[in-house]
Amino acid sequence: MPFNHLVKPGLITKLSLLMIVLFFFSPPVYNQDDCGSKIQEAQKFYDQGMIEDIPKMLAPCMADGFTRIQRIEAYKLIVLSYLFDDNQFEAEKTMLEFLKKFPEYEIMPNDPVEFVYLFESYRTTSVFSFGFTGGFNLSDPRLMVPYSVFDMSNVSLKNSMKTGFQMGIGLGRYISRKMFFNLEFSFAENRYSFTDKIIVPLPGNDGINSVSYSERLYKAEIPLSIAYEFNAKKVHYFIRTGFSVARITGVSGVASRKYAEEMPAITGETMDMQDYRNSMLYGAVIGSGIRYKVPRGVITVEFRANIGLNNMVIPENRFNLQQQIFKSYYMDDDFSLNVFSLSAGYYFSFYRPKKQADK
Repeated sequence: MPFNHLVKPGLITKLSLLMIVLFFFSPPVYNQDDCGSKIQEAQKFYDQGMIEDIPKMLAPCMADGFTRIQRIEAYKLIVLSYLFDDNQFEAEKTMLEFLKKFPEYEIMPNDPVEFVYLFESYRTTSVFSFGFTGGFNLSDPRLMVPYSVFDMSNVSLKNSMKTGFQMGIGLGRYISRKMFFNLEFSFAENRYSFTDKIIVPLPGNDGINSVSYSERLYKAEIPLSIAYEFNAKKVHYFIRTGFSVARITGVSGVASRKYAEEMPAITGETMDMQDYRNSMLYGAVIGSGIRYKVPRGVITVEFRANIGLNNMVIPENRFNLQQQIFKSYYMDDDFSLNVFSLSAGYYFSFYRPKKQADK
């Protein structure tokens, strides 16, 4: 039986129209293997000095025929072919297109010197970056002037670091190829404690073995710093220095005393200590870390030290803590707060590649 008796004429017409539409309006599809072979073919042409046809040869695969790595190699070949053909205009135009698509690209050891020279004539650092960080910290209270209800010659002082956390956002901007500054806003918890151990316990009911005081502090902090990078491929090492201002948003403490080493401590009530602490804290910032470039951003890991500069205690309010002094036998020392932190984060990078003026 003839085919046209099995299929309705209307269906044949519709199928024919569909084939025509697909033929004229479908974008050309390039096999990835074919495009991969074009890269190899273009490389052979370049090695043999046959550079005129390289841009036209690679153009059909530039949109979606190459993998990311192949597209980078294709751009390099096209730029180099224009350079060796003395077509500076097209070379710079292609380089600018390359930097817009791959702004995080880092020069490789095997990149030709002509490509490197043109690459470095452009601004390749980000215009600015915005991101977030988080991590943990250890807070070390640094004694400035010790105080005690006991004879100071009979007291052994010990301060302990405890673990807290911090999280924040930051804005960064390069001011040169290797230097950038950061303005951050963070929220942190700091925890620490003090222990006054009596060397020779007093006899009788006052024979206290030791008194301890633990404090938990929350603060909003604004660090401003400048950093210098040491480049090593995709990993950038950096050192940082700066200054920070913080405002205490909450602080509480609890004191305890022990009458013998083997006995449990007698713990007092948790007290709001905000009226006995300076509301503003100032610190010097130093740090070091790494920045790892990823598409459209950087992953950061940093160790930082914030050295407290001012006394946290309001001296004239020290003796107002009558309940703590008479019940727990603890008196505030003058101290500043050093904080050591380890943070990780991600910064979104915003690029605007631009040809730099010749020096």
